[in-house]
Amino acid sequence: MKIKITFFFMLLITSLTSYSQFKISGQIRPRMEYRNGYKTLRNADSEMAASISQRTRISMNYEKEKLKTGISFYDFRIWGDQKLKKDIPSIGLLEAWADLYLSKTISLKIGRQQISYDNSRLMSAVNWNQIGAAHDVLLFKFRKSGWIMDIGMAYNQANLSNFGMDYSDLIDNYKSLNFLWLKKKFGKLTISTLNILDGYQKEGTTNTVYFRITYGGIIDYKNTDIQFTARGFGQRGKIKTGVDVNAYYLNSDISYSLNNKIKLYAGFELISGNNATDNQNTTDNAFDILYGARHKFNGRIDYFSVPSTTKGAGLINPYMKVTFKLNNKLTLNTYYHYFMLHNDYLDVNSEKIDKFLGHEIDLTLDIKFSKEVSLQSGYSVMFGTNSMEVIKGGDKDLMNNWFFIMLTIKPTFFSDKLR
Repeated sequence: MKIKITFFFMLLITSLTSYSQFKISGQIRPRMEYRNGYKTLRNADSEMAASISQRTRISMNYEKEKLKTGISFYDFRIWGDQKLKKDIPSIGLLEAWADLYLSKTISLKIGRQQISYDNSRLMSAVNWNQIGAAHDVLLFKFRKSGWIMDIGMAYNQANLSNFGMDYSDLIDNYKSLNFLWLKKKFGKLTISTLNILDGYQKEGTTNTVYFRITYGGIIDYKNTDIQFTARGFGQRGKIKTGVDVNAYYLNSDISYSLNNKIKLYAGFELISGNNATDNQNTTDNAFDILYGARHKFNGRIDYFSVPSTTKGAGLINPYMKVTFKLNNKLTLNTYYHYFMLHNDYLDVNSEKIDKFLGHEIDLTLDIKFSKEVSLQSGYSVMFGTNSMEVIKGGDKDLMNNWFFIMLTIKPTFFSDKLR
């Protein structure tokens, strides 16, 4: 029944496109993965895992004069997770927004929408995840003379209530989110700032909210061959458990194009963590990457993301990357990552462990068959240390690797140009 209503709605909009622009597009993205040490070291009893997941999306975009709207539905499944001949509803709403142009410089985008800023480290659409991420947000946008400013506001509730504002049913979600993105380009130099204030309801209460603020800036310089970027962020306030937080994040990247086929990258990332030898400290010093991308950073085998993946000790990750553009349709990427803890961590005997965790090597191959069809495959291997065993468990001496192959098809089902 839901599908019938959806297609009726699509046909209705199609009939109204005589004086507007309307497009229906889709995405079909199956991905096969072989996991044998993915996210954590395996042990002698571990067995490899293989599966195929699939993302399916259909999107409708409508534009007319001072109005833009977007509606996107998705389905996510593991091949074989549904019994044959069994009706299991699985279609979800990814986006549903309207962008109202109040003037030439100001617009208001309201509704469920994907949000990404900078390099997606703190705010991301989380594209690797087959479901993705979206927020229910009121977004005020300002564009003038090279200035870009976004102010976002979100307030979440679990249901319509006559009394009270209890959000305990969804307590792991933020209850309040506010952010400011400001960006200005000065010739080859771009300066921007991202500031995020999020609030989580205190567990065991109905209306107490703990607020945390993440603030910082980005400097980016780019010319024909070289690009340099530096980022710095701090975190203050309280995390969802009510503990005070005082954490920071640093990142720097530099890239150089040798020619039109080879590009070199180098950089480092520091995510602050707690010092296990400091028993007097009652503040959390572990930086949280909030609503940013995970898989894009710190190695493709996904050992490190949120503070718990390093037991709260933080992470230092120098890295290198080389991109070989073999031709217009074929690109090979090679990555190297060096991992170490930012702060001290104690083993079960209360002995301080070596901070060095291990190396990772990633290879990816991108093939573009056409505008609509592309294929990506990759292989990653982790070389862990004794300290990695303490942090993750498992056996460092075993082969820990991961492989994937992903086909992406993006058809345009209907497109009616502005008349």
